[in-house]
Amino acid sequence: MKSKSKAIAGKRPGRVQRRKDLLGIVYEVISEFGIDGASMRQIADRAEVSTGTINYHFGNKQKLIMAALQAAYETPSEEAPTSSPLAQLKVFAFSHIFRSSNDRYWRFWVNYAAAGTRSTELRKHQNRRFEKQLGFWRKLIENAIKAGELPENLQAHRASEHLLIFVHGLVMRQILRPDAENRSHCEGLLDEYFEVMERSTPEANGKALRYSIRELSEIN
Repeated sequence: MKSKSKAIAGKRPGRVQRRKDLLGIVYEVISEFGIDGASMRQIADRAEVSTGTINYHFGNKQKLIMAALQAAYETPSEEAPTSSPLAQLKVFAFSHIFRSSNDRYWRFWVNYAAAGTRSTELRKHQNRRFEKQLGFWRKLIENAIKAGELPENLQAHRASEHLLIFVHGLVMRQILRPDAENRSHCEGLLDEYFEVMERSTPEANGKALRYSIRELSEIN
């Protein structure tokens, strides 16, 4: 049986857009007030809907927040299927570079992670999303190796985990220093990471990871 949140997304295009807009408001409100400080009333007022409507489709605030996280992880699947595996991987990786100094989604993500330290359900949900993302990135790297875009001796399972951990480190650095100069620097680090991945052996790629982390830690 489909959940209510999935069911409303499958009825009409207009409802899909309204759901997307609502979840965008969730990112905005949580990024400003945190999960504990945000209320269903604040979210409903900004979305210009009733709290009853939100409760009907999502159940409660925690389920709404979980739906927002899940929707964000699913967004990259909209990438054109004709893109090469490596091109798709880069789209997903570079989505971790902030578009502005107040990137509402990643601030929401950090608040969600913090709330997970106090809520087993939220923590398990975020871990499931992480593992799903990790598996998808691993598959992209495997396909990129088969397509000749990455070295054939690259270990996909290690490369995907290294890359995912690295981009999450970039997110935290941009949270701490959200200025344009730092965002550009983080983007450059990620560019360098891919350059080495595309031409190197797994051992050299591991060295590049350590080098990039050292460079990242020196940003002040």
